[in-house]
Amino acid sequence: MITGPVSATDIHERLSAFDGWLTGRIEEAHATRKDLAFRDLPPENQAHAPPWEYSLLEPGARSPIGEGWSVYRFSGVLPEPPAEQRARPEDSSTPARRSMIDVIAGAVLRRPRR
Repeated sequence: MITGPVSATDIHERLSAFDGWLTGRIEEAHATRKDLAFRDLPPENQAHAPPWEYSLLEPGARSPIGEGWSVYRFSGVLPEPPAEQRARPEDSSTPARRSMIDVIAGAVLRRPRR
């Protein structure tokens, strides 16, 4: 837990860590055809683990009990993953892997074509 001022470098490192973690969870949810619920952990639970927890849900299922859950509903939104990816959801070595922050930044910062 940080108690002093936070630098831009600290913020960037935290966002990059979250980006990598979330991208992996989204890939896992997509490969298993589940929805994804995640939330921040309280600071006292962050000592030796990622500061987030997640749960894969059956499509359309209620979010887990407790406060602060964000749920990404993927059913009917994402295309069917390739059969080899469904067979090995832990394999994240696909060359087309893009981080969620890169996808969002690309959509937000896209300049209109002339």
